Amino acid sequence: MLEKFSVLLVQMKPLRVMLSIIAIFLIIFSAPADTKSQYEGLAVLTTLILPALTPLIFLVLLLDALMNRIWLIDAEGSDVNKFKNIMKVDLLLSTLILIFWLPFFISIWN
Repeated sequence: MLEKFSVLLVQMKPLRVMLSIIAIFLIIFSAPADTKSQYEGLAVLTTLILPALTPLIFLVLLLDALMNRIWLIDAEGSDVNKFKNIMKVDLLLSTLILIFWLPFFISIWN
């Protein structure tokens, strides 16, 4: 299992790994529904900055999955597996972001 994870990290390259780490950070620190905005202290991070970054990271993950799908069309050999794995990670993380952050954004819109 650890070997598969290390192979995946090598396939993803540093920028995608950083994007995945940011996405995991957003998932871990997702704001619960009906959270009030705080304008001072450490709560600014979880109530103002992270909710602003969430849609951006979500869309970048979807764009990266789309680009991997496009590259998959012309891929041959081991690249096929590489692009499929990266696409799975992107779609998994974007789905988790959607699940964890949707209640917060629905509470804002209502």
